[in-house]
Amino acid sequence: MTSAESSLAGGAEEAHPPARRRGPRLEAWLPFGLTVLVALLVVYPLGMVVFGTLWSAAPGQPGTITFEHWRAVLSDRATWEVLLTSLGIAIPRTLLALALAAAFAWCIARTNTPGKRLLEGLLVFMFFLPELPWVLAWMLLGAPNVGMLNQWLGAVIPGGEGLIDVYSYGGLIVLGAVRSASVLFLFIHPAMLAMDATLEEAARMAGASAWRTLWRINFPLLLPALLASGILSFVVAMESFELPQLLGTPANIFVLTTRIYDLAYGGHVANFGAAMVLALILLALTGSLIVVQWRLLRGRAYTTVSGRGFKAQPMDLGFGRWIAFAAILAFFVVFGALPFVVLLLNSFMELSGFISWEMFTTTHWKSALGREDVLRSITDTLIVGAVAASLGVVMSLFISYVVTRTAWRGRLALDILAWAPWAIPGLVMSLGFLWAFVWLPIYGTLWVVILALVARGLPVASRFFTSTMVQLSAELEESARVHGGSWIRTFLRIWLPLLRPAVVGAWILLFVIAVRVLDTVVLLAGPGVRMLSVDIFLWTVTGRQEAGSVLALIQTALVIGGYLVVRLLARRALQSTAG
Repeated sequence: MTSAESSLAGGAEEAHPPARRRGPRLEAWLPFGLTVLVALLVVYPLGMVVFGTLWSAAPGQPGTITFEHWRAVLSDRATWEVLLTSLGIAIPRTLLALALAAAFAWCIARTNTPGKRLLEGLLVFMFFLPELPWVLAWMLLGAPNVGMLNQWLGAVIPGGEGLIDVYSYGGLIVLGAVRSASVLFLFIHPAMLAMDATLEEAARMAGASAWRTLWRINFPLLLPALLASGILSFVVAMESFELPQLLGTPANIFVLTTRIYDLAYGGHVANFGAAMVLALILLALTGSLIVVQWRLLRGRAYTTVSGRGFKAQPMDLGFGRWIAFAAILAFFVVFGALPFVVLLLNSFMELSGFISWEMFTTTHWKSALGREDVLRSITDTLIVGAVAASLGVVMSLFISYVVTRTAWRGRLALDILAWAPWAIPGLVMSLGFLWAFVWLPIYGTLWVVILALVARGLPVASRFFTSTMVQLSAELEESARVHGGSWIRTFLRIWLPLLRPAVVGAWILLFVIAVRVLDTVVLLAGPGVRMLSVDIFLWTVTGRQEAGSVLALIQTALVIGGYLVVRLLARRALQSTAG
């Protein structure tokens, strides 16, 4: 901070006084330019989704305005079947995920469960694990009769070969809930930590048991956070694509996202109009639920943090604390570590799904890494991830500055636009960009994928910076401007040094998202674009699981590497702050 002030003061004599500047200043047109740019990345593709529902031809083809797609979709019985199926899977998946996340958060935040930092780190680590390789591993583990878990169970239990079937409603619900639980844990755990312990202590002194206190005190206080997290989980379940496509389609279980993909890409003749109608229905559903979530969070009337008795006293579970520790650890081992260990072993087996040291081979790795298209896929993924993360960080940084540090009248609209992609399913965004940029030279190139990923990452990165900026005083900036420092010089010399840890963390987070995401890019990747996630998906559905396992492990290594860098940087930032 001192170096920033001294360098700025040293350069103040060279800076021109503000009164001598000619033409519009950067800070004057920056908010408007950002709003136009964000609208181009968010509103324009969404508008093209609406337009696509009314256009009689494929993207970029001559046609006419028609309501035939709406009539056909709304009168098709299959539409209502997939909608009911989507709800029938999303609702129990949400309830199960919410129960798991709340139980984990309560054990770690409010009880004397041992190894809390370890358990919290393992659950956060599961959030970073890419979904596509994880689903591929469960295809190997939980396939009926031939899955590895069924083989192991059959060797121990007579008739145990058919106990587990991931290609079923139960498989979609349980595995989907497991994926969502780690996300919800990140929302519920801080609320548990921040909750005032005064009422808990009063209940215990009055003779209430631990479980009665949990039900009558903790649960009502956390109800707004639980409702908001449940809505988020339900939206994620409705938007899910990888899991229902790979596990549901073989069992003839179709949901909205898989139906959209099938109409736009899966059949011999693409029906983009019908796909766009379903996409708009899905968007209306998820968008309305996100609005409800915002209202719940904004209207919270429960006080969980106060100035008195803030420090929560952990509840003594007795021997149950070791049961809680073992349960969370087992959850990570079964649903976090085991799938990727099996995926790694399977990539060295001659025959997929049968692990034996006699069948050990490196053929799949040599074959995959020796192919030019695989190396190009890795290269393109790294380029897309790096460029998308860099552009996303720059845009989000300026958006957060305008929203938190200026009095521009349109800052609320800019904030809403930056948040809008949070409510847009990735497959819908992919369709929107498909229609929006089909007539431009960038269509079919890496740039259209990069722009889609920048839009997808805006909600995450902008909130990442906003939460940091509101904690910083404006005195340094005001001092620099008084001494004649230009806005851009002040931003580079004052804000960037202070925000450096957040910039690095946000960049790595956006890079990880770009590397592992599938639904946002699955319709945009083509002959000119190769992405690891798309190649893994296509190789898996076409029966090349061995090669797909190799690519899945490469993608996992990139994501885990990003996660470890985030943890290292966060630890260093914490140590420097404490020092």
